[in-house]
Amino acid sequence: MDKIGIMLVDDHNIFREGLKKLIDMEENMQVVAEADSCTQALQNLSRDVDIVLLDIGLPDGDGLDLCERMTQSCLHLKFVALTTYDDVTFIRKAMERGVHGFVPKYAFFDEIKSAINMVHKGGTYLYPGLQAELLLNPSTPGLSDLESSILQFIARGESQKEVAAKLYISLSTLRRRIRGICTKLGVKTLEEALAVAARKGLVR
Repeated sequence: MDKIGIMLVDDHNIFREGLKKLIDMEENMQVVAEADSCTQALQNLSRDVDIVLLDIGLPDGDGLDLCERMTQSCLHLKFVALTTYDDVTFIRKAMERGVHGFVPKYAFFDEIKSAINMVHKGGTYLYPGLQAELLLNPSTPGLSDLESSILQFIARGESQKEVAAKLYISLSTLRRRIRGICTKLGVKTLEEALAVAARKGLVR
């Protein structure tokens, strides 16, 4: 059985070492890379990494910016934030930037394990307290002008290559934006995103 390749990015060495031992005891996952900063994360990134367990607050930069930079190198990457942040606005912003799961640092390992497995299967993982908060504040964040344009062009039947050329962005950037749109709309595929956007009047 192929194991899920995990990269740990956290500047607290004891926390990272303990988490590595727990992950490596699991049958279906293994830590294949570690880093204590944005710089080291970019240096140590490899194709073996499937999931990045990421501390958002790093000593040399913003973890959300790091997500975008790492995705440019490895399009298949998915991110689970190990965070102390529980602000809904911040969480939604992080989802727009490509984070697929959120687990508080005080959580038990079983919750981290569940997040890894769910995100690896293509889902989004929100810890229970955050799920409740989002249900109390269920409004869907609006799409940016660029995201709206992407959906408008694709809804008209244009290919992703044609859309990227029209918007003067690379194909990899377009695909990253599409993933962000899907996350924001709470769906897994572009087709589902188009359907939801049409129902909400976000595309014509």
